[in-house]
Amino acid sequence: MLFLSDVPGRFPVGATTFLTRARSPHIVGSLKLSKNVLEPALKLEEVAFTAYYPADTSRPTRKGLDWLIRPVKDSLDGFVKFSNLPYWVLWPVVYIFGALIKIPVYLNAPLAHPGKAGLPRGDKMQWPMVIFSHGLGGSRTAYSQICTRMAASGKVVISMEHRDGTGPCISRIQGANGTYQEKSRLYYNDDDIFFDDIAENASPLPLRTDQLEFRREEIYMAYQVFCQFLQNNPSELDTIDNSQIDYTSWTSVDPSGKGPICFDANITLAGHSFGGCTVLSILSSNPPPEYTHLPITHALILDPWLEPLPEPGPLPLETLRQGALIDNDKTHPQMLVINSEVFTLWKDHYARLENIMRVWEPQGKRILTL
Repeated sequence: MLFLSDVPGRFPVGATTFLTRARSPHIVGSLKLSKNVLEPALKLEEVAFTAYYPADTSRPTRKGLDWLIRPVKDSLDGFVKFSNLPYWVLWPVVYIFGALIKIPVYLNAPLAHPGKAGLPRGDKMQWPMVIFSHGLGGSRTAYSQICTRMAASGKVVISMEHRDGTGPCISRIQGANGTYQEKSRLYYNDDDIFFDDIAENASPLPLRTDQLEFRREEIYMAYQVFCQFLQNNPSELDTIDNSQIDYTSWTSVDPSGKGPICFDANITLAGHSFGGCTVLSILSSNPPPEYTHLPITHALILDPWLEPLPEPGPLPLETLRQGALIDNDKTHPQMLVINSEVFTLWKDHYARLENIMRVWEPQGKRILTL
């Protein structure tokens, strides 16, 4: 067993993976799988995410969450498709190294109470909430080094498992009767998709465009069901491995009626690459009809991939409604974009990012390059 580096921060970190079945499973987009053109490529059946959070470790709790999504063979097959590397090259990396790695978190530990954990009295005695969206080839555990550090600083981080074919694999599908079926779904390449009926004026990246719509709805659904869970309505939310957890640690309220997590204000939306694209898409579009706007006040975007987004734009909703540039931080979420060197040296892409940020952050102080 190999642990990733210990998580620095004030609080020990727990992790619990949740899953909810869509109330009305439905198809997103019009794309079909090449192997069977009658089967839709994107059907929203369930939503899964791993929550990283300040943990109550007063009771014995097993430490260590698999960094690689199980079954390992499905992850290997997915990484082969994503990377286009030969199977024999990735096999030893995945089985000899990747399969042994554990994330140093307390599995299914109770959520720590903000007051008892030592949150400063000047704070609102609630943990703030972060929603994180992964990039192509990512997963709910791939960004654990980022998510656990935010959790150790006193935040509850919802790390999405996007089931849109952008992760290496997903393998657990909940049936209509509440049982689980092993139904492997690997990373989608263009070769997996049937494109013949795409309209001439469609997006140049039809698969990514439909996946973006799918991701947006996943995030809205995850947020809605998680909020209901925190309000002591856990009927739609299960742990992915059917483990028993201390529900009261998540749902208890103080004398003022407030629970341990601030879920109805000051949400941070974060993402990497296609996840950064997802963040911008959510901030620049209205939610699906059955959902309300997320109360987002901050956005952290790492290496945003812009090509799936429509041009010109994306623009803040306030700009579209008012026809004016945003010049007040209070009218939209405060945003920070952090680029790696590779994304900054991608000149055409970086020029577009600068143009976008001139609208979102007119002062031009919100882009950093590592």
